Amino acid sequence: ANHMNDSQGFHPVRKQGILLHSGALLLVASASTALLLYTNAQENRGFFILYLIASLIVFVPFPFILYRLFALLRAMYMIDRDGFHIQWGLRSEDIPMDEIEWLRAASDLPVELPLPRLSVAGAVLGTQRSKDLGKLEFFASDLHKQILIACRNRILVITPQDQSDFMRVFKRYAELGSLAPIQAHSSNAEFLVTTILKDKYSRAFILGGLALTLLLLVLVSFLIPAYNSVTLGFNLRTNQLEQAPSERLLLLPVAAAFFFLTDLGFGSYLYRKQGLRWASYFTLASSMILPLSFLLLILIVVI
Repeated sequence: ANHMNDSQGFHPVRKQGILLHSGALLLVASASTALLLYTNAQENRGFFILYLIASLIVFVPFPFILYRLFALLRAMYMIDRDGFHIQWGLRSEDIPMDEIEWLRAASDLPVELPLPRLSVAGAVLGTQRSKDLGKLEFFASDLHKQILIACRNRILVITPQDQSDFMRVFKRYAELGSLAPIQAHSSNAEFLVTTILKDKYSRAFILGGLALTLLLLVLVSFLIPAYNSVTLGFNLRTNQLEQAPSERLLLLPVAAAFFFLTDLGFGSYLYRKQGLRWASYFTLASSMILPLSFLLLILIVVI
């Protein structure tokens, strides 16, 4: 048990959300990979481009689902004498204890809570307005068993695993009174993006990676109509350079864009971690390596 002048943490309900998001990730990745394999097997130009576009469209939700799973796994509600703290993905909230007016289980209220859009198990997130309660801000993972924490200008909706224990601990800390009142603070993904883009090194690496990826796409778009086939690899069985339909060049900017987004996501995560700023720079800078390599490959082998 924690001493009452320490903080105590509670995880949100996670099991259903982890299963749902993991299953969705597997489904999206499998479908996108299958379509990409079909893309590579197409001889007809029209079908090649069609399957490639379908593969990309199917893959679009993947980073969004992955982020929601990551956010759920790291989510935490923290209570101490001075305030209540929420960490959910790139979002964090600090609420001074003296700003909290009441705490109640949603099941004790006579009104039904309007859930945010796209609410699923593991990710009940966003803002809604209730006719009876006013502004509701959700940091929740369960669609049914919620706790409401009323602040001065909004009501927070959360779903700790052990509701009765959470409410008991919360009331105990509130009764003890604050030792050193904290400042209300809120940070989110938009704030992180603004901070990264203000950093001259991060901005240079991000813009460099984006520019090289776009340049690769433009170059490939000009080359496809100009060549019926291109050399993209070496066949070990025949010991000869292998010819492929020129539209296969589209796979290069697609791969570059995928790794650019991966590096951007991981680099952003490292950027907000104390002591990992140089690791973040290195990750963001590496987003320029692949498009640059592909550009050199085209210039040396294809043109």
